[in-house]
Amino acid sequence: MTLTQLAKVLLVQACEEHDSDHKFILRYEREPPRHGNDPREREAAEDPAHAGEAWVIERADQISSRLTQKHPALTSAFAVLRIKMPLTLLIGCAVVGGFLADPIGPAGHINLLNFPLLTLLLWNAVAYVGLLYNMILPRSARDRSQPGLPGLVEWLWGLGVKGRLNRLRSDRTQSLDEAQWIAASLASYTGRLLHNVRDLLITHARSLLHVAAAALAIGVIAGLYLRGFSFLYKAGWDSTFMEAEGVHTFLSILFAPASWLLGTPIPGVEAVADLRGTAKASAAIWIHFWAVTTVLFIILPRTVLAAEAWMRKTRMADAMRLPSDEPYFRRLLNPHRGKGLLVEVLAYSHRVKEADDRLMAFLSDAFGTLADIHVGNSVQYGERPPHVPVDSDRDLCAVALFNVAQAPEETHSEFLEELKATIQGRGRPNMLLVLLDCGAYAQINHEKRLRERCQAWTTLVKECGLQALTYQDPSRPLDEELQSLPDCLWPGDFRGTR
Repeated sequence: MTLTQLAKVLLVQACEEHDSDHKFILRYEREPPRHGNDPREREAAEDPAHAGEAWVIERADQISSRLTQKHPALTSAFAVLRIKMPLTLLIGCAVVGGFLADPIGPAGHINLLNFPLLTLLLWNAVAYVGLLYNMILPRSARDRSQPGLPGLVEWLWGLGVKGRLNRLRSDRTQSLDEAQWIAASLASYTGRLLHNVRDLLITHARSLLHVAAAALAIGVIAGLYLRGFSFLYKAGWDSTFMEAEGVHTFLSILFAPASWLLGTPIPGVEAVADLRGTAKASAAIWIHFWAVTTVLFIILPRTVLAAEAWMRKTRMADAMRLPSDEPYFRRLLNPHRGKGLLVEVLAYSHRVKEADDRLMAFLSDAFGTLADIHVGNSVQYGERPPHVPVDSDRDLCAVALFNVAQAPEETHSEFLEELKATIQGRGRPNMLLVLLDCGAYAQINHEKRLRERCQAWTTLVKECGLQALTYQDPSRPLDEELQSLPDCLWPGDFRGTR
């Protein structure tokens, strides 16, 4: 999925979710025409997940085209995709800025221990350490605090979005309701788009920063050499704490790679000692050392990092992922999800039937209509988990169904522990889901008691290393439950639910 396709999908999602009454997007408009005997139907049979995503993209393309024709204000949603940083202008400004930033000054004296290029080198070293830190530190830990570049990117994004929405108020729309719907849809769309392309934006910003850093260093070196043809630069040093031997050691380490590449040895301790005090000797050799060192440790690494970030950004832009875990997309992809998955419902001391529309509708929304959902006989109180059929061609998700009208006991914990061992022993990517049925208990119409009982069950399930999922009233949207489903699957999410 490309970035443009993702933008259309998210725009249609936002517009539909803010038009629950089908006032602006009619029912028939939400279902694009079928293709009949189309080769894509064979693809759907072979790879329903990929075919489902392709269908969502095609549907969004058709609906977004109609939306932008009927409501031109919505075209602003795609304006952000057309914003491009003029790379040539960025490089030119950085080079000119470096050229104008005279690192020596009108006096023409170079202090070997206080040279501005040393500051530039240290700044880049800090940047490299930060990059290494981001590579080593786990992603979850980085996401908890984003005060740097990610925060700046989000702030700039929010500023641009706010400007778009402010300009929207002056657009001519047919009615106040339409203006409110468009504004709400665009606000929801931009938030979702930022969430999905955040890594792409940060990677793009990093590539630009690397390019600017390399161009700045090039400008500084170019200016240094061009001025060297017209002015005489002299080198010297002075220090309160260092003697000639220490300064020689420091310069020998700093300029070792440049000395090797140039084939020019570092001046000895005596020569360095003679430079102490007012600058008196020609600085040509030291300028060469600084230029090569800058190329080796600033220009080359920054260029490589910029190219790598740019290629990664290009790959990310062409391989965006559909947020299929969201309830909206779960429902759209329902006819294409669940192939090769057996959902075995184990109702513990709780009588349910396969004809229970409430349960079957929920499980179908959760796992897809292609999943084979089987509700076996109820497990009697105190019994061990029943034998689960083994099928090498299908994955398994065992659903332990409890009625919260029952008080949680140690027997339930033992049942869950044995069920976990059974799932692990199958040696396949199989899953376990603990489902709490609040329907019967909710009939007493006592919110506090229902909340307390659900909390008690949740605590018991948590002690078993699991996370319970509750469902109650099928007449209301189950978005919250479907959103929590991937986190409740043990030991983790798997392709059968996507």
